[in-house]
Amino acid sequence: MASGLASPPALPPPIATRGLRIALLTSSRFWRGSSTVFAELGRGLAARGHVTTALVAYERLASGFRARGVSVRRLPVAHTSFASARALRRALGGPESRGGDGLAADIVVVDRARDIRLAAAAALGRPLRVVYCISTPRPPRDLLTRLAFRRVALTVFLTEQLAQSALREASFMRRAGRRVIPNGVDCALFRPDETGALGRAFRERHGLGDGPLLVGVGALEIEKRWDLLLESVSRLPQRAPLALCGSGVLEDSLRAQAHRLGVDVRFLGQLEPAELVGAYGAATCVVHTRPDEVFALSLIEALACGRPILAAAGGGTPELLGDAGVLAPPEDPDTFTRLLDSLLHDSDRRAALGAAARRRAVERYSVDRMVRDYGEALEAL
Repeated sequence: MASGLASPPALPPPIATRGLRIALLTSSRFWRGSSTVFAELGRGLAARGHVTTALVAYERLASGFRARGVSVRRLPVAHTSFASARALRRALGGPESRGGDGLAADIVVVDRARDIRLAAAAALGRPLRVVYCISTPRPPRDLLTRLAFRRVALTVFLTEQLAQSALREASFMRRAGRRVIPNGVDCALFRPDETGALGRAFRERHGLGDGPLLVGVGALEIEKRWDLLLESVSRLPQRAPLALCGSGVLEDSLRAQAHRLGVDVRFLGQLEPAELVGAYGAATCVVHTRPDEVFALSLIEALACGRPILAAAGGGTPELLGDAGVLAPPEDPDTFTRLLDSLLHDSDRRAALGAAARRRAVERYSVDRMVRDYGEALEAL
Protein backbone atom coordinates (compact mmCIF):
# COMPACT_ATOMS: atom_id res chain seq x y z
CA MET A 1 0.00 0.00 0.00
CA ALA A 2 1.03 3.59 -0.47
CA SER A 3 2.82 5.41 2.35
CA GLY A 4 0.57 6.88 5.02
CA LEU A 5 -1.58 3.75 5.36
CA ALA A 6 -0.94 1.07 7.93
CA SER A 7 -0.82 -2.13 5.90
CA PRO A 8 -1.88 -5.53 7.25
CA PRO A 9 0.69 -8.31 7.34
CA ALA A 10 1.61 -9.61 3.90
CA LEU A 11 -0.40 -12.61 2.77
CA PRO A 12 1.53 -15.88 3.22
CA PRO A 13 2.50 -17.99 0.22
CA PRO A 14 -0.25 -20.16 -1.27
CA ILE A 15 -1.02 -23.09 1.02
CA ALA A 16 -3.97 -24.73 -0.76
CA THR A 17 -3.31 -28.46 -1.09
CA ARG A 18 -6.43 -29.13 -3.18
CA GLY A 19 -8.51 -27.28 -5.68
CA LEU A 20 -10.68 -24.68 -3.98
CA ARG A 21 -14.40 -24.37 -4.59
CA ILE A 22 -15.00 -20.73 -5.44
CA ALA A 23 -18.38 -19.06 -5.97
CA LEU A 24 -18.61 -15.76 -7.86
CA LEU A 25 -21.77 -14.02 -6.65
CA THR A 26 -23.38 -11.08 -8.44
CA SER A 27 -26.94 -9.83 -8.10
CA SER A 28 -26.41 -7.33 -10.92
CA ARG A 29 -29.28 -6.95 -13.36
CA PHE A 30 -27.16 -6.11 -16.43
CA TRP A 31 -24.00 -7.52 -18.02
CA ARG A 32 -21.29 -4.92 -17.40
CA GLY A 33 -17.55 -4.69 -17.01
CA SER A 34 -17.60 -6.36 -13.59
CA SER A 35 -19.43 -9.35 -15.09
CA THR A 36 -16.76 -9.65 -17.78
CA VAL A 37 -14.07 -9.61 -15.11
CA PHE A 38 -15.87 -12.31 -13.10
CA ALA A 39 -16.13 -14.45 -16.23
CA GLU A 40 -12.41 -14.12 -16.96
CA LEU A 41 -11.66 -14.82 -13.32
CA GLY A 42 -13.89 -17.89 -13.31
CA ARG A 43 -12.22 -19.35 -16.38
CA GLY A 44 -8.72 -18.49 -15.20
CA LEU A 45 -9.14 -19.92 -11.71
CA ALA A 46 -10.64 -23.08 -13.19
CA ALA A 47 -7.56 -23.44 -15.40
CA ARG A 48 -5.50 -23.04 -12.21
CA GLY A 49 -7.16 -26.16 -10.78
CA HIS A 50 -10.09 -24.73 -8.83
CA VAL A 51 -13.83 -25.31 -9.22
CA THR A 52 -15.62 -22.05 -10.04
CA THR A 53 -19.33 -21.32 -10.29
CA ALA A 54 -21.09 -18.03 -10.98
CA LEU A 55 -24.21 -17.42 -8.88
CA VAL A 56 -26.56 -14.90 -10.50
CA ALA A 57 -30.08 -13.58 -10.16
CA TYR A 58 -31.01 -12.92 -13.80
CA GLU A 59 -31.04 -15.04 -16.94
CA ARG A 60 -29.20 -12.43 -19.02
CA LEU A 61 -26.26 -12.79 -16.62
CA ALA A 62 -26.53 -16.57 -16.66
CA SER A 63 -26.45 -16.56 -20.47
CA GLY A 64 -23.39 -14.34 -20.47
CA PHE A 65 -21.44 -16.66 -18.17
CA ARG A 66 -22.49 -19.75 -20.11
CA ALA A 67 -21.40 -18.15 -23.38
CA ARG A 68 -17.97 -17.57 -21.82
CA GLY A 69 -17.61 -21.14 -20.62
CA VAL A 70 -18.24 -20.55 -16.91
CA SER A 71 -20.46 -22.84 -14.84
CA VAL A 72 -23.43 -20.87 -13.55
CA ARG A 73 -26.50 -21.22 -11.32
CA ARG A 74 -29.48 -18.91 -11.02
CA LEU A 75 -30.64 -18.06 -7.50
CA PRO A 76 -33.33 -15.72 -6.13
CA VAL A 77 -30.73 -13.25 -4.80
CA ALA A 78 -31.90 -10.05 -6.50
CA HIS A 79 -32.77 -8.51 -3.12
CA THR A 80 -31.48 -8.67 0.43
CA SER A 81 -34.01 -10.84 2.25
CA PHE A 82 -34.24 -13.85 4.50
CA ALA A 83 -35.39 -15.99 1.56
CA SER A 84 -32.44 -14.85 -0.57
CA ALA A 85 -29.93 -15.53 2.21
CA ARG A 86 -31.44 -18.99 2.78
CA ALA A 87 -31.25 -19.84 -0.95
CA LEU A 88 -27.63 -18.69 -1.10
CA ARG A 89 -26.73 -20.61 2.05
CA ARG A 90 -28.20 -23.76 0.51
CA ALA A 91 -26.31 -23.26 -2.75
CA LEU A 92 -22.98 -22.62 -1.02
CA GLY A 93 -23.33 -25.50 1.42
CA GLY A 94 -22.13 -29.07 1.17
CA PRO A 95 -23.99 -32.29 0.37
CA GLU A 96 -25.98 -31.89 3.58
CA SER A 97 -27.79 -28.92 1.99
CA ARG A 98 -31.41 -29.49 1.10
CA GLY A 99 -31.50 -31.31 -2.21
CA GLY A 100 -27.88 -32.45 -1.83
CA ASP A 101 -26.60 -30.16 -4.57
CA GLY A 102 -24.63 -27.62 -2.55
CA LEU A 103 -21.32 -26.36 -3.92
CA ALA A 104 -19.40 -26.98 -0.68
CA ALA A 105 -17.80 -23.61 -1.39
CA ASP A 106 -14.62 -22.53 0.37
CA ILE A 107 -14.76 -18.94 -0.85
CA VAL A 108 -17.45 -16.62 -2.19
CA VAL A 109 -16.34 -13.56 -4.15
CA VAL A 110 -18.72 -10.58 -4.33
CA ASP A 111 -18.60 -7.11 -5.85
CA ARG A 112 -21.70 -5.37 -4.47
CA ALA A 113 -22.64 -4.20 -0.98
CA ARG A 114 -25.92 -6.14 -1.18
CA ASP A 115 -23.99 -9.31 -1.88
CA ILE A 116 -21.69 -8.76 1.12
CA ARG A 117 -24.80 -8.89 3.29
CA LEU A 118 -26.13 -12.04 1.62
CA ALA A 119 -22.76 -13.80 1.70
CA ALA A 120 -22.21 -12.90 5.37
CA ALA A 121 -25.58 -14.43 6.29
CA ALA A 122 -24.77 -17.54 4.26
CA ALA A 123 -21.39 -17.86 5.99
CA LEU A 124 -22.72 -17.87 9.55
CA GLY A 125 -21.43 -20.94 11.40
CA ARG A 126 -19.35 -22.07 8.41
CA PRO A 127 -15.66 -21.79 7.47
CA LEU A 128 -16.65 -19.88 4.34
CA ARG A 129 -14.39 -16.98 3.36
CA VAL A 130 -16.00 -13.86 1.86
CA VAL A 131 -13.91 -11.78 -0.56
CA TYR A 132 -15.14 -8.33 -1.54
CA CYS A 133 -14.00 -6.73 -4.81
CA ILE A 134 -14.91 -3.07 -4.45
CA SER A 135 -15.64 -1.32 -7.75
CA THR A 136 -17.57 1.77 -6.60
CA PRO A 137 -16.10 5.26 -6.08
CA ARG A 138 -17.29 5.34 -2.48
CA PRO A 139 -17.38 2.41 -0.04
CA PRO A 140 -20.65 1.16 1.50
CA ARG A 141 -21.23 2.61 4.96
CA ASP A 142 -24.74 1.56 5.99
CA LEU A 143 -25.10 -0.23 9.31
CA LEU A 144 -26.08 -3.65 7.89
CA THR A 145 -23.08 -3.73 5.57
CA ARG A 146 -20.76 -2.60 8.37
CA LEU A 147 -21.99 -5.49 10.49
CA ALA A 148 -21.80 -7.96 7.60
CA PHE A 149 -18.26 -6.82 6.83
CA ARG A 150 -17.06 -8.67 9.91
CA ARG A 151 -17.32 -11.81 7.76
CA VAL A 152 -15.14 -10.39 4.96
CA ALA A 153 -11.71 -12.03 4.95
CA LEU A 154 -10.18 -10.01 2.11
CA THR A 155 -10.97 -6.81 0.23
CA VAL A 156 -9.60 -6.40 -3.28
CA PHE A 157 -9.09 -2.82 -4.48
CA LEU A 158 -8.61 -2.01 -8.15
CA THR A 159 -6.20 0.88 -7.58
CA GLU A 160 -4.04 2.33 -4.83
CA GLN A 161 -6.13 5.52 -5.09
CA LEU A 162 -9.34 3.59 -4.33
CA ALA A 163 -7.69 1.76 -1.42
CA GLN A 164 -6.56 4.99 0.19
CA SER A 165 -9.84 6.85 -0.27
CA ALA A 166 -12.03 3.90 0.82
CA LEU A 167 -10.01 3.13 3.95
CA ARG A 168 -9.97 6.81 4.85
CA GLU A 169 -13.74 7.06 4.48
CA ALA A 170 -14.69 3.65 5.92
CA SER A 171 -12.15 2.69 8.57
CA PHE A 172 -14.15 -0.46 9.42
CA MET A 173 -12.80 -1.96 6.18
CA ARG A 174 -9.34 -2.14 7.78
CA ARG A 175 -10.49 -5.20 9.73
CA ALA A 176 -10.14 -7.38 6.62
CA GLY A 177 -6.99 -8.27 4.73
CA ARG A 178 -6.48 -6.24 1.58
CA ARG A 179 -4.79 -6.41 -1.80
CA VAL A 180 -4.63 -4.08 -4.78
CA ILE A 181 -5.32 -6.17 -7.91
CA PRO A 182 -6.16 -4.26 -11.10
CA ASN A 183 -8.56 -5.85 -13.55
CA GLY A 184 -7.12 -7.44 -16.66
CA VAL A 185 -8.08 -8.10 -20.26
CA ASP A 186 -7.13 -10.71 -22.83
CA CYS A 187 -4.23 -8.95 -24.56
CA ALA A 188 -4.23 -11.58 -27.30
CA LEU A 189 -7.84 -10.74 -28.19
CA PHE A 190 -7.60 -7.00 -27.55
CA ARG A 191 -4.60 -6.13 -29.70
CA PRO A 192 -3.52 -3.46 -32.20
CA ASP A 193 -5.18 -3.62 -35.62
CA GLU A 194 -1.86 -3.77 -37.47
CA THR A 195 -3.31 -3.97 -40.98
CA GLY A 196 -6.30 -1.75 -40.30
CA ALA A 197 -8.62 -4.41 -41.70
CA LEU A 198 -10.74 -4.76 -38.56
CA GLY A 199 -11.21 -1.02 -38.20
CA ARG A 200 -12.13 -0.60 -41.89
CA ALA A 201 -14.66 -3.43 -41.68
CA PHE A 202 -16.20 -1.85 -38.57
CA ARG A 203 -16.48 1.55 -40.27
CA GLU A 204 -18.05 0.02 -43.38
CA ARG A 205 -20.51 -2.02 -41.34
CA HIS A 206 -21.77 1.08 -39.55
CA GLY A 207 -21.39 3.64 -42.36
CA LEU A 208 -18.77 5.68 -40.51
CA GLY A 209 -16.65 6.79 -43.47
CA ASP A 210 -12.88 7.16 -43.40
CA GLY A 211 -12.43 10.47 -41.54
CA PRO A 212 -11.70 11.08 -37.84
CA LEU A 213 -13.83 8.94 -35.55
CA LEU A 214 -14.38 9.10 -31.79
CA VAL A 215 -15.31 5.97 -29.87
CA GLY A 216 -16.77 5.72 -26.36
CA VAL A 217 -17.48 2.40 -24.67
CA GLY A 218 -19.62 1.91 -21.58
CA ALA A 219 -23.13 1.65 -20.20
CA LEU A 220 -25.50 4.47 -21.15
CA GLU A 221 -26.12 5.31 -17.52
CA ILE A 222 -26.05 8.60 -15.65
CA GLU A 223 -22.77 7.95 -13.81
CA LYS A 224 -20.84 7.65 -17.10
CA ARG A 225 -21.57 11.32 -17.91
CA TRP A 226 -21.87 10.92 -21.67
CA ASP A 227 -23.72 14.25 -21.57
CA LEU A 228 -20.36 15.92 -20.88
CA LEU A 229 -18.85 14.15 -23.87
CA LEU A 230 -21.64 15.33 -26.19
CA GLU A 231 -21.14 18.88 -24.95
CA SER A 232 -17.42 18.65 -25.68
CA VAL A 233 -17.83 17.13 -29.15
CA SER A 234 -20.40 19.80 -30.07
CA ARG A 235 -17.71 22.46 -29.50
CA LEU A 236 -15.11 20.98 -31.83
CA PRO A 237 -14.17 23.36 -34.67
CA GLN A 238 -14.45 20.40 -37.04
CA ARG A 239 -17.04 17.83 -35.98
CA ALA A 240 -16.18 14.14 -35.90
CA PRO A 241 -18.77 11.38 -35.62
CA LEU A 242 -19.00 9.60 -32.28
CA ALA A 243 -19.69 5.88 -31.92
CA LEU A 244 -21.13 4.95 -28.52
CA CYS A 245 -20.83 1.24 -27.77
CA GLY A 246 -23.11 0.34 -24.88
CA SER A 247 -26.71 0.13 -23.79
CA GLY A 248 -28.68 1.63 -20.94
CA VAL A 249 -31.64 3.68 -19.78
CA LEU A 250 -30.24 7.01 -21.01
CA GLU A 251 -30.16 6.16 -24.70
CA ASP A 252 -33.30 8.15 -25.55
CA SER A 253 -32.23 11.24 -23.63
CA LEU A 254 -28.73 11.10 -25.13
CA ARG A 255 -30.24 10.82 -28.61
CA ALA A 256 -32.30 13.91 -27.88
CA GLN A 257 -29.27 15.80 -26.60
CA ALA A 258 -27.19 14.81 -29.64
CA HIS A 259 -29.97 16.00 -31.96
CA ARG A 260 -30.24 19.29 -30.09
CA LEU A 261 -26.47 19.87 -30.25
CA GLY A 262 -26.12 18.72 -33.85
CA VAL A 263 -23.66 15.94 -32.98
CA ASP A 264 -23.44 12.86 -35.20
CA VAL A 265 -23.72 10.00 -32.70
CA ARG A 266 -24.12 6.35 -33.65
CA PHE A 267 -25.67 4.30 -30.85
CA LEU A 268 -24.34 0.81 -31.52
CA GLY A 269 -25.57 -1.03 -28.43
CA GLN A 270 -23.56 -3.47 -26.38
CA LEU A 271 -20.97 -5.18 -28.55
CA GLU A 272 -19.36 -8.58 -28.13
CA PRO A 273 -15.58 -8.54 -27.54
CA ALA A 274 -14.65 -9.48 -31.11
CA GLU A 275 -16.61 -6.53 -32.51
CA LEU A 276 -15.26 -4.22 -29.82
CA VAL A 277 -11.77 -4.92 -31.12
CA GLY A 278 -12.96 -3.56 -34.48
CA ALA A 279 -14.46 -0.50 -32.79
CA TYR A 280 -11.18 0.30 -31.06
CA GLY A 281 -9.27 -0.31 -34.28
CA ALA A 282 -11.54 2.14 -36.10
CA ALA A 283 -11.13 4.86 -33.46
CA THR A 284 -9.00 7.90 -34.15
CA CYS A 285 -9.34 8.55 -30.43
CA VAL A 286 -11.07 6.73 -27.57
CA VAL A 287 -12.88 9.14 -25.25
CA HIS A 288 -14.15 8.79 -21.67
CA THR A 289 -15.72 11.49 -19.49
CA ARG A 290 -16.82 9.88 -16.21
CA PRO A 291 -15.30 12.13 -13.53
CA ASP A 292 -15.12 9.54 -10.73
CA GLU A 293 -14.38 6.35 -12.65
CA VAL A 294 -12.85 3.68 -10.41
CA PHE A 295 -11.33 1.49 -13.12
CA ALA A 296 -12.89 1.50 -16.59
CA LEU A 297 -12.53 -1.86 -18.31
CA SER A 298 -13.03 -0.09 -21.64
CA LEU A 299 -9.89 1.97 -21.03
CA ILE A 300 -7.66 -1.06 -20.50
CA GLU A 301 -9.22 -2.67 -23.58
CA ALA A 302 -8.33 0.49 -25.52
CA LEU A 303 -4.80 0.44 -24.08
CA ALA A 304 -4.40 -3.19 -25.16
CA CYS A 305 -5.55 -2.22 -28.67
CA GLY A 306 -2.90 0.49 -28.77
CA ARG A 307 -5.31 3.39 -29.11
CA PRO A 308 -4.80 7.04 -28.09
CA ILE A 309 -7.09 7.92 -25.18
CA LEU A 310 -8.49 11.16 -23.80
CA ALA A 311 -10.19 10.74 -20.43
CA ALA A 312 -11.36 12.75 -17.45
CA ALA A 313 -8.70 12.80 -14.74
CA GLY A 314 -10.86 11.60 -11.86
CA GLY A 315 -11.01 8.55 -9.61
CA GLY A 316 -8.54 5.84 -10.57
CA THR A 317 -8.17 6.89 -14.22
CA PRO A 318 -4.83 8.75 -13.82
CA GLU A 319 -3.35 5.69 -12.11
CA LEU A 320 -4.78 3.44 -14.81
CA LEU A 321 -3.47 5.43 -17.77
CA GLY A 322 -0.18 6.72 -16.42
CA ASP A 323 1.64 8.47 -19.28
CA ALA A 324 -0.12 6.35 -21.92
CA GLY A 325 -3.13 8.66 -22.29
CA VAL A 326 -4.18 12.30 -22.17
CA LEU A 327 -6.03 13.53 -19.08
CA ALA A 328 -8.53 16.40 -18.93
CA PRO A 329 -9.89 18.10 -15.81
CA PRO A 330 -13.14 16.42 -14.72
CA GLU A 331 -16.40 18.10 -15.76
CA ASP A 332 -14.68 20.72 -17.93
CA PRO A 333 -16.07 20.43 -21.49
CA ASP A 334 -14.09 23.42 -22.78
CA THR A 335 -10.71 21.97 -21.84
CA PHE A 336 -11.77 18.49 -22.99
CA THR A 337 -12.67 19.99 -26.39
CA ARG A 338 -9.34 21.81 -26.67
CA LEU A 339 -7.32 18.69 -25.82
CA LEU A 340 -9.41 16.55 -28.15
CA ASP A 341 -9.01 18.97 -31.06
CA SER A 342 -5.25 19.04 -30.51
CA LEU A 343 -5.05 15.24 -30.44
CA LEU A 344 -7.14 14.83 -33.59
CA HIS A 345 -4.69 17.09 -35.46
CA ASP A 346 -1.49 15.43 -34.20
CA SER A 347 -0.97 12.03 -35.80
CA ASP A 348 2.57 11.66 -34.40
CA ARG A 349 1.35 12.11 -30.85
CA ARG A 350 -1.48 9.65 -31.41
CA ALA A 351 1.01 7.06 -32.68
CA ALA A 352 3.31 7.58 -29.68
CA LEU A 353 0.41 7.30 -27.27
CA GLY A 354 -0.79 4.13 -28.99
CA ALA A 355 2.60 2.45 -28.65
CA ALA A 356 2.84 3.43 -24.97
CA ALA A 357 -0.72 2.20 -24.42
CA ARG A 358 0.00 -1.29 -25.72
CA ARG A 359 3.17 -1.58 -23.62
CA ARG A 360 1.30 -0.52 -20.49
CA ALA A 361 -1.53 -2.99 -21.07
CA VAL A 362 0.80 -5.95 -21.62
CA GLU A 363 2.96 -5.07 -18.62
CA ARG A 364 0.20 -4.25 -16.13
CA TYR A 365 -3.27 -5.29 -17.27
CA SER A 366 -3.16 -8.76 -18.78
CA VAL A 367 -5.81 -11.23 -17.68
CA ASP A 368 -3.03 -13.72 -16.90
CA ARG A 369 -1.57 -11.32 -14.34
CA MET A 370 -5.01 -10.69 -12.83
CA VAL A 371 -5.78 -14.41 -12.49
CA ARG A 372 -2.34 -15.12 -11.00
CA ASP A 373 -2.75 -12.38 -8.40
CA TYR A 374 -6.26 -13.50 -7.46
CA GLY A 375 -5.17 -17.13 -7.39
CA GLU A 376 -2.33 -16.41 -4.98
CA ALA A 377 -4.55 -14.28 -2.75
CA LEU A 378 -7.43 -16.78 -2.61
CA GLU A 379 -5.15 -19.78 -2.12
CA ALA A 380 -3.52 -17.98 0.82
CA LEU A 381 -6.92 -17.79 2.53
